[in-house]
Amino acid sequence: MKFKIFDNVPLLYKSMLEDIKLAEKNICLETYIYGEDSIGLKFKNALLKKAKEGVKIKVLIDGWGSSVDEEYFKDLPRLGAEVKIFRKFRYTMRIFTENHKRDHRKLLLIDDNIAYIGSANIAKHFLKWREITLRLEGEISEKFKESFMHLWEAPNIFKFKIFKTIHCKNYEIISDIASHFYTPTQKKYLKMMKNAKKSILIETPYFVPPFRIRKAIKDAAKRGIKVILMTPHSSDVKIIDIIKEKYLGKLYKIGIKIYYYKPKILHSKFMVVDNTYFILGSSNLDYRSFVYQYELNLYGRDKEISNELSKKFYQALAESEPFEYKQWKNRPLLNKVLEKLIYIFRTIL
Repeated sequence: MKFKIFDNVPLLYKSMLEDIKLAEKNICLETYIYGEDSIGLKFKNALLKKAKEGVKIKVLIDGWGSSVDEEYFKDLPRLGAEVKIFRKFRYTMRIFTENHKRDHRKLLLIDDNIAYIGSANIAKHFLKWREITLRLEGEISEKFKESFMHLWEAPNIFKFKIFKTIHCKNYEIISDIASHFYTPTQKKYLKMMKNAKKSILIETPYFVPPFRIRKAIKDAAKRGIKVILMTPHSSDVKIIDIIKEKYLGKLYKIGIKIYYYKPKILHSKFMVVDNTYFILGSSNLDYRSFVYQYELNLYGRDKEISNELSKKFYQALAESEPFEYKQWKNRPLLNKVLEKLIYIFRTIL
């Protein structure tokens, strides 16, 4: 299976647009954020051109995360394409609880042969962020189509509905739903951590892990596994930057190496275990991502992809700064108080 890993967003968008340009049969696009800006316009124009050529197009955009709606894409349906908005804002007694269950997935499929899966949304400001997206060619693209169609057929679901993990040789396509009980991505992270023999590399933008994940990371370190966590020094969600500090000192004390990525906003989400197993996609290592959002991730036993991801990880690590325990220990009292207060309300952040 051919693959390519992108950690440069301008090159990623260029590749995606080139593949859209060459599409002959169908295109499926799903994203959490779609910007009403120059990048959004480039993608829309590319889709319009293919629709005029008779290519079947489906676009699924989240109704909360994106700044566009059906009106923005109004010319596409006129040409035979289909556009759906996932769960438009709903006025209910539990207005926030219901409306923050979002489609956080990122996926582009071309001709049932090319698939892009990863952390990158579609908007101009992401050009300056660090993302990780995997481009795949081959039969696995048809399997991703199954996952896409699950949500496509019910874009306004407000009830519990399980999307089973899809298997394809050494890979698993994992679809999370908004549920406290069905959390397959979290379970896969736990299993990978528990089975690690040598190393665990974690790259995540929002580190607010549930207790079981924290315990699995600690247990791995206690077994002598090399565990390296890379997270942004400053993310785009400042409140998360405060709460994540609550965990870092304790993790550092038991031997976990922690680094802050500083050149730009880090938004990539993946883990590599023993340079053999990997998981990447849209899920963050946080409680909200595992429980309240629809996510899409790819797990694989593949040394080539795992080695390439490890290379990308260490390249970024070279531009990062190590965690300073003394500085953490002496952080302002106000920060410590805020960490505890925010922790209480972490599920609705």
